[in-house]
Amino acid sequence: MELRDLEYFALVAEELHYGRAAARLHVAPAAVRRRISDLERELGLVLFDRTSSHVELAPAGGELLPAARRTLASAAEIEDTAHTLRAARLGELRIGCAPGAARLVDVLIGKVARAHADVAVVSVPMFSLQALDALVQGELGLALVRDPLPPHGTSSLIVGRYRDDHVAVPAPGPLTKQVPVPLGAFEGMPFLINERDTAPGVHDATVRFFADHGVAPLWQHHRLREQEQLLALVAAGTASGLVHAHPSDVSDPANITCPGVAVLPLSEPGPEHRFHLVWRADDDSELLRTIVDLICDHGCDLDEPENGEAAVTT
Repeated sequence: MELRDLEYFALVAEELHYGRAAARLHVAPAAVRRRISDLERELGLVLFDRTSSHVELAPAGGELLPAARRTLASAAEIEDTAHTLRAARLGELRIGCAPGAARLVDVLIGKVARAHADVAVVSVPMFSLQALDALVQGELGLALVRDPLPPHGTSSLIVGRYRDDHVAVPAPGPLTKQVPVPLGAFEGMPFLINERDTAPGVHDATVRFFADHGVAPLWQHHRLREQEQLLALVAAGTASGLVHAHPSDVSDPANITCPGVAVLPLSEPGPEHRFHLVWRADDDSELLRTIVDLICDHGCDLDEPENGEAAVTT
């Protein structure tokens, strides 16, 4: 059992509606139903009585709910205490982490931890535009974001590149029989894409990629932050969507898929995106400079640390 399971359980118990709980979790209703069913199976208990139009707490669910809420509150308290302890160390730097950047942030945090045990880097998941705004407002020390960058007031370096070179499709289904999948297979088909105001760089690159190949899908806009959430929508049969498969994921597809989804390579090279580490140009703190210098000294590509070269822009 994971804390995430208890969070799903508590939200469904609060809303008594899978759709509303899913909206608060930013996942598809089918993902909530599946998680609750898995939890019931693991516990050997029926937590909810449901019909096609109604959800109620079952007696066992009602008895477990207070304990679940206490556990979630305790976990939040531990997180708050840890934050206080980190802040009491030599330094703490908060970094806004754009969708898809978690792997790079993990590498960055590992580098800092090995070189400077008295420095804490705390990642805060948010969209790129939100991270850049928080950076400018002084709420963050760093931002790890995708294109585009603000034109003035910041310095940056490129720390990673990737292509959306795979596509997630409902499975089983006709598209799973075409490997690699030609882009033309999505002509007139529902296809997921970020709302432009949440991720303009990714949105524009995806639209341009399809247009350059003369393919016109039926765009299904979303505001999801993580790839796991997109896979849940694909599993629900909503549409297909581009995904990024890291080399380690290709060797172990279980890293990037879920039940009801097939992640397949595209025939055409997908759109390329870049990740930038960004900081305020007027931030001359020793802590920030320590971290930036560490990344530059070891190569700026966090995915390929031995091959990158510093490419700092202001």
